[in-house]
Amino acid sequence: MKPYIIGLTGGIASGKTAVGLVFETLGAKIIDADVVSRKTVEPGSEGARRLKEAFAFAFDGDTLNRGRLKEKVFLSEDGKCRLDEIMLPLIEKEIEREAASLDGETVAVLIAPLLLESGLQRLCDTVVTVSAPYEMRLSRLLARDGIDASLAAAIMNSQLSDEERECRSDAVIRNDGDIKSLREQAKTLYNEICERIRIR
Repeated sequence: MKPYIIGLTGGIASGKTAVGLVFETLGAKIIDADVVSRKTVEPGSEGARRLKEAFAFAFDGDTLNRGRLKEKVFLSEDGKCRLDEIMLPLIEKEIEREAASLDGETVAVLIAPLLLESGLQRLCDTVVTVSAPYEMRLSRLLARDGIDASLAAAIMNSQLSDEERECRSDAVIRNDGDIKSLREQAKTLYNEICERIRIR
């Protein structure tokens, strides 16, 4: 019996991590797609080998320089498509492995910025989107990652809009206020989901 999986998504810098932390404090097990992605390209891995073949410029020896890869790939549609072709099957396989290792009575939260774009929602029982105003996200991204505005905009514009993401989700958390409001919304929603599971 597999765990009940909540897919938690949202645009970059929308507040997914903060919501995930609330879910975790309430008992959920976290599967972070970004962490999984880094694991799949560790030195000596199949992912690292295949990426090096496609994007040799992004490697220092056997170690992937993720910042260098990001700078080049997100400004090229062809590069982004090639990256997805390599990485998405490896990421999905590892997520399935991690989910299978969990107890069937567990609620797992799959945090994935590209949950819907990548098709990873098919692994989930419900999908939750965290939405935040574009300018707020841009400001957070620039401050957090130290990248220039053109790269930040390219990354944000490569993702679905909040409107499309919300239409394809089962629930929405709006991160347009303070952290207390965000946490209260997350707690309420998580408890509602757990209650619904028990009723089923």
